[in-house]
Amino acid sequence: MRANNRKPLNPYLTGQGTSGLIPLAMLAVGIPWGIWTLSTLLVSSDSRLATFNAMEGWFIVLAFAYLGLYGLKELAWCSVTVVLTIRALVEFIVVPAWLFVSGDDQVDFVYVHAIILTLVGFVAFWVGSLILMKRRQLRFVPQVGYTTNRVVFVSAAMLMVGVLSKWIMWKAGLLSFTAQIGAREALIAYMDLLVSLGNLLIAAMVISAIEVFAKGSKGFIKFLFWVSIAFSLGFGAISGMKSQMLLPLIVLVLVYGITKRRIPRAAFLLPLLLMVVYPFVNAYRVNLESGYRNEATTISGLRDVLWKSFVDVAFSHGSTSDQAKGALDMTTSRLSLLTYVHDIIELPAPSLLNGDERVWLAPVYPLIPRFLWKDKPVLNKGQRLSIALGRPDTTSSAVTPIGDLYTLYGTVGVVVGMFLYGIGLQSYMNWICRGVLSERGLFVYLSLIVPLINLENDVVSLVAGAIQIGIVAVVMSYVIYGRPIHSVHFGNYPRPIRAL
Repeated sequence: MRANNRKPLNPYLTGQGTSGLIPLAMLAVGIPWGIWTLSTLLVSSDSRLATFNAMEGWFIVLAFAYLGLYGLKELAWCSVTVVLTIRALVEFIVVPAWLFVSGDDQVDFVYVHAIILTLVGFVAFWVGSLILMKRRQLRFVPQVGYTTNRVVFVSAAMLMVGVLSKWIMWKAGLLSFTAQIGAREALIAYMDLLVSLGNLLIAAMVISAIEVFAKGSKGFIKFLFWVSIAFSLGFGAISGMKSQMLLPLIVLVLVYGITKRRIPRAAFLLPLLLMVVYPFVNAYRVNLESGYRNEATTISGLRDVLWKSFVDVAFSHGSTSDQAKGALDMTTSRLSLLTYVHDIIELPAPSLLNGDERVWLAPVYPLIPRFLWKDKPVLNKGQRLSIALGRPDTTSSAVTPIGDLYTLYGTVGVVVGMFLYGIGLQSYMNWICRGVLSERGLFVYLSLIVPLINLENDVVSLVAGAIQIGIVAVVMSYVIYGRPIHSVHFGNYPRPIRAL
């Protein structure tokens, strides 16, 4: 059965590589750092600054070396370990350097300690990855050249369930930053279920995006594609969570990149989008805290708080250049993960952040519902960090795997934990790249890539979240695509055949 006219398969079997913009982006990290380092050495004799610069320099050099050994040809830039390394370069190196250059922060001995911890942690991560690395790359080949009725039906059903779950969470006062403490405590037993069902909205977007980008499908599946994007961005804005606003766009970039075998030019506009998203979200949160939270569960109340937040950002006092600088400073301050490691080290007793959760039980937590395990630990270490830093208990700060491992086991824990992290992610990549990815494999891979590279979560949340999403994604892949279709092979690639 078909939902659209069959499209000829695009040339996935050609050896076209990705664009040369990735190496240029890497140079964009090294050159500003070199200029800044040279200038600071010429005008300052501060040993702290010199040590910090040296550690940042080693991080950049070793990151380049890792990326060079891993390779960036074809779809290697979409590998989990490569994406995580690029993200670490930006949020642990580039952004903090900007904060120091702009005068918004200053290097102290705690920052030197933080950058050393980060460096040794990622060196261990890269070593673990390289030990198991195999010369395999992602390859995507669709099994059928058209969109089946089954895919359309399941995508539509997931879209409706996801939207309904998000709507229930919003009306019940459970949706992310708009959540009301009383409602969350009263319905905490159902939170995991509602969140899982709400994630079907993003899943529907991924399914439809694969069909639209990979096969050029039109008709109802394209309608579902645009509707899922609109609802994902809309609920992301209502949630007050920056990650939920940006996640749909990041996923779309990955789907496009893997299916088209090139990076979309629009992807390089995402950093500019951050300068809009961060000020808006911060203004929105301030307005919720000032009394709009209780009204935000109604259409009129939500309209008022969203409009006021927009006005607060668009018509804030100051010149256009001052507003742009303020937006940039706000964005960089929130993106600097090194700052959070610094804050954790600076705590009088970092170990006090640790709760009842156990690292070795992380794979078990997502398997047992809270209504069956009433004493199941609440994975809210980010909220605990916010409270320890004197911030509102309705916020959550980025603990980061580096900071969390330090609170749990000290410096040795950072080295061992990041080494195991590298081994784990590379083992996953070896498994994914053992053959070609069909629509089913791409769906599972895209579902897992975001939680696996989450450098803001603590270790238990990272592992538990990835396992939960992985199990759900595999089960859903069978619901969406049915049983795998056998293929006949030519060369190193399977020839897709029609679905029955």
